[in-house]
Amino acid sequence: MKTIIIGGNPAGLSAASAIRKKHKDWEIDVYEKGQYISYGACGIPYFVADDVKNLDNLMTLTKEGLMEKRNIPVHIYHEVVSVDFNRKTVKIKAIQSNREFEEKYDYLVITTGGQSSTEKIQIPNNILTHSRLFKVHTLSQAAKLKTFLQSTKVENVVIIGSGYIGLEMLEAYEALNVKKITLIGPRLNFRTKSQDFIQKELEKHNIQLILQNRVQTLNQISDTSLEVILQDGTKLQADAVQLSIGVIPATQMFKNTELKTLPNGAILVDEFCRTNIEKVYSAGDCATSYHNLLKKDVYLPLAPTANKQGRIAGSHIAGIPTSPFPGIIGTSVFKVFDLYCAQTGIQEDIAKELGYNATSIMITNNEIAHYYPNAKKMSIQLCFDIDTHLVLGAEITAPSSLGAKKIDVFATAIAAHMKIDDLQQLDLSYAPPFAPVWDPILIAANIARKKCK
Repeated sequence: MKTIIIGGNPAGLSAASAIRKKHKDWEIDVYEKGQYISYGACGIPYFVADDVKNLDNLMTLTKEGLMEKRNIPVHIYHEVVSVDFNRKTVKIKAIQSNREFEEKYDYLVITTGGQSSTEKIQIPNNILTHSRLFKVHTLSQAAKLKTFLQSTKVENVVIIGSGYIGLEMLEAYEALNVKKITLIGPRLNFRTKSQDFIQKELEKHNIQLILQNRVQTLNQISDTSLEVILQDGTKLQADAVQLSIGVIPATQMFKNTELKTLPNGAILVDEFCRTNIEKVYSAGDCATSYHNLLKKDVYLPLAPTANKQGRIAGSHIAGIPTSPFPGIIGTSVFKVFDLYCAQTGIQEDIAKELGYNATSIMITNNEIAHYYPNAKKMSIQLCFDIDTHLVLGAEITAPSSLGAKKIDVFATAIAAHMKIDDLQQLDLSYAPPFAPVWDPILIAANIARKKCK
């Protein structure tokens, strides 16, 4: 049996490892068009900020290690340019030699990942290749930006996009002595008043915020300067521009094939990561996940999902008994300067659209005992159904990772279909350095219960 895996990212390598664990004699080939394998974009802001000194430290596996320890060949600088599902063949281009060749497969795993989107902004082609327009989705892009910032005097940076990467990169620019940083986006990641806490944190660091005013286009002022033009006509000059307006699936090669996708190109998969084509699987940032609250397949590319899906795909191919993918509820955590933020589930606006009799409460409370040194406030935004008392979603802002990681309690509660009443009864840990006697989770649950029927 021969399995071809398109993409040397964590999803693809998890699939390959699962197959190899059961079948020592199967032929497995991983094709990766870039130089780097098995890394996550989550670590990029900390590399650019120089908290992580070596780019290789962001990689969890190496090409050599995979071959030596698991007998999995990874062919870097090899791009799969097309797939013939009827003939079960892939056409591969060896980038360094410009040679093209064809390979047959018995099983195919598509883990092409995601890529930075430019679809929402009309950017001329000459600007897309400008030396001072940066993306930070790949390690190569991160290395390019870090080298630029360390070798060039930069006074003014504009970040287009206020999602995870846009917010996390602010700290990197400040660490590298950029004096003026402007952030443009529709909102500060959260859907509720939780974003007010992020805004206050950004104001403390003198970040110029432009919200709910989208970018229309970019112009070149010179080789060392760009102009950002907003929809209301406002023009901003920048020494450098970071484009982080979202991630889309890297699935263009399948656009006119029989492979079923969402409108954005995300490959539709079932609970075992099977596509609609026999013996073709997909996982990770190019594939869909089933959202347990929205009750539909969605595109929400996050690292834990990619790793889980890759392992399930490989195990299913290998014939290893495996549980189906349980679905997601959108749990994430991120850091904005000295503010630690997290979210899970859905919030009131979406919940009402889905037919829930939803409401929400927000509390601010000490993260740890008030008398313990450096005690500070954290916030919890909790969404729930008034009739059924079901926990539907939560958002957290906190002064440390200790508070932000409380999101995992809410994620567990939602996955277990727990009610506000159940949250009230949780036996949560207590000691002054870790929490008040009444944990903020319990306080939020107590207040929420008063609003339930």
